[in-house]
Amino acid sequence: MRMLDTIEKRLKCCRAATGTSPQEIVNYVQQKEMDLSYTTYTRWESGGTVPARRIDVINHIADFFSKNGLKVEGGWIMTGEGFPPQFTEYTELDEDTLFILASRQMPKAELVQVGGTYGEPYVSFGEFCIVSTDISIESNNNKLCYVREKNGLLIGLVKIVDEDHITINDIKCKKVDIIECRRVKWIQKK
Repeated sequence: MRMLDTIEKRLKCCRAATGTSPQEIVNYVQQKEMDLSYTTYTRWESGGTVPARRIDVINHIADFFSKNGLKVEGGWIMTGEGFPPQFTEYTELDEDTLFILASRQMPKAELVQVGGTYGEPYVSFGEFCIVSTDISIESNNNKLCYVREKNGLLIGLVKIVDEDHITINDIKCKKVDIIECRRVKWIQKK
């Protein structure tokens, strides 16, 4: 299930990101001589449907968010398709730099770059991963993990087999040989 799979969630997300109120949005749209009431807007944020003929209003709402620091297109707000919102201060940055900045904002996480083929098929050479700082095997059971053990490094699905062993990508490892087992939170696919 996608996180922003409804217009309701997309509107709320954009409003939260810009720190604005429904009334500010309505006032902005009304200043553009468009018809939008507070009741109608809040209904849209509460799960009401937005008729396709109201795309002009949605485009003004997108313009409002853009003027408040979040570059977003009306088509994305309406359908969820197209380029997702981006903070305007970062619009000139390339994808790799944005990923690095995102990794710095995530609590209890750090960035690693895959330098070998040990992550395939999950992660390919040169891709970046944001990994948890939690190194516990138990809390990472049945999760995609970055595992450093005495014989090297593996990235794959960790499964606890018994009290003394785990498997990662169907390779059996002794728990005592594992230095760290950290959940992969996010992969930047090339």
